[in-house]
Amino acid sequence: MNQSLKDRHYEFITSENARDVYERLALACEKRPGGCDDACLLLIADYCRNEQLKELLQADIQARGLGREVNNYRQKYYKPNESVAHLRSVIEQQRRLLGELRLTPASNKAEQVSINDELSEF
Repeated sequence: MNQSLKDRHYEFITSENARDVYERLALACEKRPGGCDDACLLLIADYCRNEQLKELLQADIQARGLGREVNNYRQKYYKPNESVAHLRSVIEQQRRLLGELRLTPASNKAEQVSINDELSEF
């Protein structure tokens, strides 16, 4: 693993949880075939920046709720918290990054089992 690149990433990744995720993802990339190169570390850094953003959005949702009722003179309407939509898009982006890193369960498909029967010999 490129330590200087990791140190540069840690300048932007300040959350303790995001740093822990960075370490775990880098370790998982090291264990897979092909190892962990600089391109993987860049994707991991993007994932961890999204993790920090996700923490902020979750805190906002916790503080303000899912939405609020707005009174505009005689009109009353419900205004949803925009952090919910942003949180969904951040989570989706994280899923795509994990897929790109080949760290999803779908990317670790089991090898196909060959059935040895008389028909295959025929």
